[in-house]
Amino acid sequence: MRATDFVAWVGASTGVASLFWNIYSKITANRPKVVVKAYANMIQMPPPPNAPKDLRFLRMTVQNIGTATTTLTNVEFFRTIPKWQRFLTKFHFKKRANETRAVLNLYSGPQLPHKLEVGSEWVGLMVQDEEFEDWLKTERLYCAMHHSFALRPVAKKIIRGPV
Repeated sequence: MRATDFVAWVGASTGVASLFWNIYSKITANRPKVVVKAYANMIQMPPPPNAPKDLRFLRMTVQNIGTATTTLTNVEFFRTIPKWQRFLTKFHFKKRANETRAVLNLYSGPQLPHKLEVGSEWVGLMVQDEEFEDWLKTERLYCAMHHSFALRPVAKKIIRGPV
């Protein structure tokens, strides 16, 4: 291989790589990227007035680390079923086991829908009741945030603190 052939191959390959990079950057540019975190069994210090001592909270945090503004529309909780159970129901033609889903409607924090600017954060605080405590025991509980740019919600497993 002569030097001119080598230079031609280098030029052609870098040109194609540049083309793919430009397409990728156009597709991913100006998009919000939402990061969801949820922590259970949190306590408030100092405690709210006239509140029981064992009052626990779920703290949800959503951050926009992308390059465009988005609108948060809804918070959802869901429990998943184990993969082996999903696998068995798929091949035995049984009705898929129900996955429990719930929508958050009573919490403290900015009300939804909420415009989330680039670099900003939304924080919601929900009081945990007995039914939610039962959901936490399954270890398959997720918090999902719906926003205006997403076809699917951004889900994150809820991190349980000590009880």
